[in-house]
Amino acid sequence: MFCFAKVRLTLFSTFPSRLADLWSHQCYGDDEYLKFVPHSKSFQVVPGSEFQCKKASYSSRKLSTIDEQDDDVANRRGMMHQIVATCAVLLLSAGCGMPIGFSAILLPQLTDNNSTEIPIDLETGSWIASVHSLATPFGSLLSGPLADYIGRRKTLILSVIPLLLGWSTLAIAKSIKVVIFARFLCGFATGILGGPGQVYIAETAEPNLRSLLIGAPYVAYSCGILLVYSLGSMMYWRSVAWCANVLPLLAMLSISFIPETPAWLLRNGHEKRALQALSFLRGSEISAQKELNDMKQRLAKERVTTRTNENIFQLCCQRVAIKPLVIVIAFSLLQMFSGTFIVIFYAVDMISEFGAEFDAKQAAIATAVVRVICCMVFCVILIFVRRRMIMMVSGIGSGLFCLVLSGYQYARFDQPKMSYDVFVGAGCLLGYIIFNTALMVMPGIMIGELFPARIRGRTAGGVFASMNVALFIFAKKFPALQAMLKMRGVFLVFGVSSFLLTAFMCLFQPETKGRSLEHIEDYFNGDNWLWFRRDRGYKTVNLQPLEPLKDTRGLEA
Repeated sequence: MFCFAKVRLTLFSTFPSRLADLWSHQCYGDDEYLKFVPHSKSFQVVPGSEFQCKKASYSSRKLSTIDEQDDDVANRRGMMHQIVATCAVLLLSAGCGMPIGFSAILLPQLTDNNSTEIPIDLETGSWIASVHSLATPFGSLLSGPLADYIGRRKTLILSVIPLLLGWSTLAIAKSIKVVIFARFLCGFATGILGGPGQVYIAETAEPNLRSLLIGAPYVAYSCGILLVYSLGSMMYWRSVAWCANVLPLLAMLSISFIPETPAWLLRNGHEKRALQALSFLRGSEISAQKELNDMKQRLAKERVTTRTNENIFQLCCQRVAIKPLVIVIAFSLLQMFSGTFIVIFYAVDMISEFGAEFDAKQAAIATAVVRVICCMVFCVILIFVRRRMIMMVSGIGSGLFCLVLSGYQYARFDQPKMSYDVFVGAGCLLGYIIFNTALMVMPGIMIGELFPARIRGRTAGGVFASMNVALFIFAKKFPALQAMLKMRGVFLVFGVSSFLLTAFMCLFQPETKGRSLEHIEDYFNGDNWLWFRRDRGYKTVNLQPLEPLKDTRGLEA
């Protein structure tokens, strides 16, 4: 019996070229290989034996297995490189989280009766605590243009400079004015980091891996707060300030070794460097070239439809930008009125209203630990659960716990405090923090995913600045609001705002899990505003997290 078994391939004229070509063929598979490598094939079929047929079939299966193994290795290598690049950014995020919690250890030590080094009063202490939030918007406004003009990576490195200056100045400060100025520098550095950090992770991570990595900066912020609380419980505040310089220095060194985002490099005419960055981040030059070709096609189409003299305000008025802007701004305002950051700032004071007696330092560390654990769990949940489902469950859960706590306080009004009041209050606050963690993290994720590429850096900085201004005003006015509505009225406002936020996001927020940034941009370029009026082709989302793509096609004999 005869079969067609022997295949003679004439690829190139020289033997080394044939070897190189055959190697590329085995590593990447037929279709990807034919897309990018020039080739010519001529086939000559000669009869062979049945034994030769079986031998060729075995060789085919062996080559197919090699293809799958090489693809797996490339995918794992690319994932590891993306995680390493993200970890470099997370070092800086943790370093910028430390000044957020530093006032909690600084003020008790300065107000200690045994300390007369830098005497402060209540008003001065409020400025030391709040000037960090006041300075953050200035850094956020500057970060947008910097991220678009000098790059995301260089902007992150630049943010280390005011952070190091702020901590060093704080460590040697001899007066209140110097302390406030040093806190301002730290807040300014935090503002520069916020937008570019989220954009860098969003632009370098693959869609499925992005679900995990884009929420990680909030884990790092929480770890920074926990670290400064722990150091403050053991060390004097000046020593803590000196120790706080370690993380920014490590971050600067680490970020120097990671690549710039391919999207920024391509938009600024560095195509060769964009391919190198993509090859590092994807683990395969073939996959990188394919993704780069898609990016070039989109960029060419975008430049055809964009006028060269358009400024940032004209660009933001286009529907591809105005829709995500409205969604993010409305979400951020409702998030603040749902009490996300207020409960973080005043959690210890809220529990003390129920008559609890505890050590303030230990309580602060406990709340920081809860926040870290919740952020870590939420990042894992992001891998498996869709964004819209997370928002709706978080909003409903937060609202229910707030309404239960408000109703309990109304029911217990003008009644003597009981021992179980503390457990009810602490339990409701704990449940609120667990569910509300998602709402705290989501604005950063939305900023990294929803905005179009051409204005992503500038809009991210502007939105972060607006959020921090609103947060500063809300935090300063909260004591007056609490005095007017009492705590039971405050939690009623929190609960109603949580349900309003859930309804708004159910109507307007698109599903972004498993979607490329380009696909999300195409969605906002459509005519619809409401999610249920979307193109049904956008509905399907791949829910297999971190699954490497495998080429299961064998080379047939």
